[in-house]
Amino acid sequence: MRFALIFILAVLIGAAVFANAGYVEGKLLRADPDTVPADPALRRFAVSRGQPAFVAHCAGCHGVSGAGDPVQGVPNLTDRDWLYGTGRVADIEQIVEYGIRSRNSRAWSLAIMPAYARPHPNPADQNIRPLSPSEISDLIEFLFRQQGRAADAAAASRGAALYSGDAGCYDCHSLDAKGDSAIGAPNLADAITLYGDGSRDALYQSIAYGRQGVCPAWIKKLGAPDIREIAVYVYSMSHPGEMSNAD
Repeated sequence: MRFALIFILAVLIGAAVFANAGYVEGKLLRADPDTVPADPALRRFAVSRGQPAFVAHCAGCHGVSGAGDPVQGVPNLTDRDWLYGTGRVADIEQIVEYGIRSRNSRAWSLAIMPAYARPHPNPADQNIRPLSPSEISDLIEFLFRQQGRAADAAAASRGAALYSGDAGCYDCHSLDAKGDSAIGAPNLADAITLYGDGSRDALYQSIAYGRQGVCPAWIKKLGAPDIREIAVYVYSMSHPGEMSNAD
C-alpha cells in the first residue's frame, strides 16, 4: 500500500514538473528573444536546456566550451566579436535556424572571399582579377599596418591602393577594413583572426585561396524550443557578467 502511494505521488510530481516545463517553454517561445537574458526564470530555463543541446549539435565544430577552431575557421562564440549580426539572441537564433551558406534560402550567404591566386578568383564576378604573390604580400602589409603591427611602409602603401582599388576588398570589408557584420565580412583591423594565427602565412592562405565557411541549418532537424534555447545559451557564453547580474 505504501509503495503504491509513493508511486502515485512520484507520478503526480513528475506530471506537475512536466506541465510546468511545458508552460515555461511556451512562455519562452512567445517572448521576444532579445528580452530573455533579462528574465531570470526564462534565462535559467533556456540555458539549462540549451547547454546539452549545444553539446549534442554544435560542439562537434565549436567545441564544448564554444571556443571554436581557427584551423578550420570555426568562430569563437565566447567573445563578442560577431561575424554575422551583432550578437543579439535573435541574430544567433537566425544562424542556428538557417545556417551560413547552408543552401537554405534564408541563410546568410552574401560574403564570398575570393581566391586571388586562382585565374578566376570569384567565378560569380568576372570583374575581380587575380593577384600576383607580391600583390598579395602588399595587401598583407597593409592589413598589418591597419592592425597597428610592424609593416613594410612601401608595401603597405601599395597594398592600400590595391585594397581600395583593383582587388575590391573594400567592397565587403569596408574602406577602414573593419568589416561588415550584415553580410559576414570579418573585421581585418583587429587582433581577432577567424582562420589561423594572424601571421603573414595564415593571411596569405586566406587571400590566395579564399574562405567560404559553412554552418548547417537546423530548422528542419530541431524544434523551435531547442533552437531558441541554444541561441540563449550561446548568448550566455559571450555575456557571462551580464547574465549573472540579471538575477
